[in-house]
Amino acid sequence: MLDLCATRTALIVTANLLRAQAEHRTPLELATQAGVLEMWKRATPELRRMLLLQAAWEARGRFTGEADDDAARYAGYFSDAAADAAANGATDRTDFVHLITPPFLTAQSLAFDREEDAVSLVATLLLAQHIPGRWM
Repeated sequence: MLDLCATRTALIVTANLLRAQAEHRTPLELATQAGVLEMWKRATPELRRMLLLQAAWEARGRFTGEADDDAARYAGYFSDAAADAAANGATDRTDFVHLITPPFLTAQSLAFDREEDAVSLVATLLLAQHIPGRWM
């Protein structure tokens, strides 16, 4: 549970910093310098998958960034998938985060690919930047 709380808090703080107009570092630069990437690497793949899908649910339909890299493409995919799930009757994030669906399997694959830790982290941060209000 501590791993979940600490990792999620680090993601929230990093996403909030990235929202600041004065912040000119990329999400990966900031996460690396702040130690969030190392924390992300130490987290279990299941935790990374869950946080990625939670961020997607909270930011559903709000990520409209340019898909100029893999992380942005994943963020767009998961944001759209969460919006589609909500439009098709999903009423809370549990329906989206824990049911085995194509987005779940894609997030699982990304979370378990240790060579893509930076991609999955940046995708999660891009989504977290677009969460209105608090990440529930």
